[in-house]
Amino acid sequence: MRAWQGTAVVPLVTVLLAGCGGGAADRAAAGPSSSASSKTSASPKTSASPTAPSPEVVRPTGPATAPGRDAVAAPRQVFTAEQLKKALLPDAAFGTGLERGETQAGPYESTHDQRSGRWSYCLDAAGEKDPAWLGPAAYRGAMALARTQWVDRATRPPEGHLVATQMIVSLPVAEARDHQRVEQDILRHCREFASDMEAGSATERYGTVPLKGLGDEAFLEVQDVMYEGGTTTRYRAHVRVGGVLVLLLGEEGAGRDETVRWAAHLAREVGGTLYGAGA
Repeated sequence: MRAWQGTAVVPLVTVLLAGCGGGAADRAAAGPSSSASSKTSASPKTSASPTAPSPEVVRPTGPATAPGRDAVAAPRQVFTAEQLKKALLPDAAFGTGLERGETQAGPYESTHDQRSGRWSYCLDAAGEKDPAWLGPAAYRGAMALARTQWVDRATRPPEGHLVATQMIVSLPVAEARDHQRVEQDILRHCREFASDMEAGSATERYGTVPLKGLGDEAFLEVQDVMYEGGTTTRYRAHVRVGGVLVLLLGEEGAGRDETVRWAAHLAREVGGTLYGAGA
């Protein structure tokens, strides 16, 4: 699928890890590792199979809620990438015997042109060149991203299997709120379209589900990729905590419940670490 890109400036609307835009063969978004966007590039090291065994993963049992921070967030405050890194969950939060697959931290950017490129297959299918629902604004702030994996060392070379991708983006509060609205608008317009795979084409389908009691506002992105007679479903939780956007992409075999509970855990960590546990 499309991926949360490994550049210094990372566009969000897609993953993780991303906001949106899934894809059919590992693509990472700005965010939630193998996430989605519009062009497809397979990852040579990471299996995209949702049925790959992951015996070390421990299913989360914590609450699927997190307090919001709008009441205490300074309107123009933007946290640094180093501050955001401290709020990322450790690999142990996702299970035992897991490893950090990749970490990024630095500036964040999402522009109208970047969003247009990321969703080019959707635009082509709809015959639209520059729709208003892509949002005119450019969002710039800071980000931190981490991918958690388990490694199958029985293979040669050892093969990493992604468990979860987490991404945190800091913007001024009003911009974070607007950015999340744009992400939802894109997903409402890009319900279904065809995209290119390495060996053919796939159909991508998107839906959104509101999530109550999670941060200041949240929704779950549901991505179905239909390819060669099979369907792979992935979930990406989008949570706003004050001026911080939290994305959690459930990777191989992660279902809706795991994704939402992991996202809630990350949102609670963000609120406590960045805004203060007592806020």
